Amino acid sequence: MTIIILAITAGIALGLLNAFNYKTKLWLNRFSTVCLFIILLCLGAKIGCDREMLSKVPVLGQQAFILGSSAILGTMAMFYIIIRLLAPHFDEEDEGK
Repeated sequence: MTIIILAITAGIALGLLNAFNYKTKLWLNRFSTVCLFIILLCLGAKIGCDREMLSKVPVLGQQAFILGSSAILGTMAMFYIIIRLLAPHFDEEDEGK
């Protein structure tokens, strides 16, 4: 877990330092999307191979739906709040140019 946290922290630091040019950022975006699909494929294969897990899919699916929906709605609400707080500042910066 420590390695994962360090990798995420290093990625955030590199992003904040603007260490990558546009082409690299575009490639990293595509690469991360491909990696995400591979992870989801492996997760689906793991679930498909486990009979006990397959028998629990209806219960787990309902819980996952509730958890996922809550996470999405919470993220959207926080995004809305943050945009409302920061949007006036961005407009002021644009007017000064």
